[in-house]
Amino acid sequence: MESEKKLGIDSAEERSDDTETSEDESEAFGLVKLFGYDKNLPPILTPGFRAADTDDDSDSDLDMTDEEDRLYSEQVEKSGGFDVGFIPGVNMLGQIFPMDIEDKRFFDYDFGSQLAVDEYRRRFKDENRELEFVKVLKVMSQVANVVRFYITFEAKDLVDGDKIKIYQAVVLLEVGTKITVKSFRLKPPEDGQGLSVG
Repeated sequence: MESEKKLGIDSAEERSDDTETSEDESEAFGLVKLFGYDKNLPPILTPGFRAADTDDDSDSDLDMTDEEDRLYSEQVEKSGGFDVGFIPGVNMLGQIFPMDIEDKRFFDYDFGSQLAVDEYRRRFKDENRELEFVKVLKVMSQVANVVRFYITFEAKDLVDGDKIKIYQAVVLLEVGTKITVKSFRLKPPEDGQGLSVG
């Protein structure tokens, strides 16, 4: 816990009622929202800011074409931001980018995944649920007022015969190196045609 405080990690038990966490956010880890794929939930994010919609076209070479925007928006909507392809030559505010999971100069993705597993353990300690982090599979990032990491990783379900399952978490890196777990879920099944989304 002391190492968490040094890193500025915000555990839910330390939050007071005057923080930005709403009652809806504190319920985000409920069983239905955690594993239920509730279609009525608002999306985690919206597609990136369109630089083309501003009056300044000085960086128009960095904008998405209409076709790129359509494909990007489909990927974001289908995967919730967890599986978005790289678009060469495009760099827009709020755009989600794939990250090299081996390059940990900016953020340790294993650490972010472990935080999500630890938050899961803390929230479900009375319900005999236990996970053990295995490895990171994929990471996307989005920069706006915070850096948002969409991390897909494997964890061993110690209550379900040590089965390795795929989970997804949104981890925020805020100003001052404050790190919070925004959401956590079992990865939804592949789309109806048996193809990976994205």
